Amino acid sequence: MFTAITWNPDPIIVELGGFALRWYSMLFATGFILGFFILRRLFEQEKVSLEVLDKMLLYSVVGTILGARIGNCLFYDFTYFSKHPLEILLPFKFSPNFEFTGYRGLASHGAMLGLLFAYWLLSRKTDKSILWFLDKGAIVGGLSLAFIRLGNFMNSEIVGAPTDVSWAFIFPRVDEVARHPVQLYGFVVYLSLFFFIFSYSKKVFGKVKDGHIFALFLFLLGILRFSMEFIKKHYVFDPDSIINMAQLLSLPMIVLGAIFAWKTRVKPVDHQNPLEDHLVEPKS
Repeated sequence: MFTAITWNPDPIIVELGGFALRWYSMLFATGFILGFFILRRLFEQEKVSLEVLDKMLLYSVVGTILGARIGNCLFYDFTYFSKHPLEILLPFKFSPNFEFTGYRGLASHGAMLGLLFAYWLLSRKTDKSILWFLDKGAIVGGLSLAFIRLGNFMNSEIVGAPTDVSWAFIFPRVDEVARHPVQLYGFVVYLSLFFFIFSYSKKVFGKVKDGHIFALFLFLLGILRFSMEFIKKHYVFDPDSIINMAQLLSLPMIVLGAIFAWKTRVKPVDHQNPLEDHLVEPKS
């Protein structure tokens, strides 16, 4: 007989006074911390100042949170937040009663836009281009996404579509329906994406133009995100539409990522000594 796994953990790890340490926050931070140490190794190998890495971490965190928050409000609940604009950036709900809510609702597509803007600002304050920063962010991007999905799993949010597979989960905080554990699928998929991009970036280091790693990451992430939406519970979904908002936002990622990855696939040869071309032995 089919038996689903009931999953109903407390989202709060520990609560002291008015402070609550949540699984989501801890896992969100874990992804960034692990990414920081991986990039630190890469920066040292490339002899790039660690001060640049410290700035990149700060801009990445702020850009991700603000972009994800604003994106969620604009893409998924514009009707409400257009009437309550202060609640977009403030962790409070003012109606019907004042309530501290934290930042509930973060959209990954908004985070991507936030990072683009953050790295553009950062490139103006350093000697590195925005494409260089995007490449470095893409190397550890899958790792951060994987831990965020674990946070979603601990929060019993972003649940999957109903199913009768033997590994189905019931999330009592949502309903009593057996569903795909898409958060765990996402963890495995994004962790695999991280290992692939990390390995690929080492293989092509110095052989491709700046922006290539990011473009490939964008292309693959768009495909993965688009595909996984088919087994999610669609919170914002038009019954008459073939695709939902997340899939619609993923399409530009796929197209632009593919085009840019192709255009940056080969780095022009840098002839440091132009006389070398004349030292080739003549053919007989």
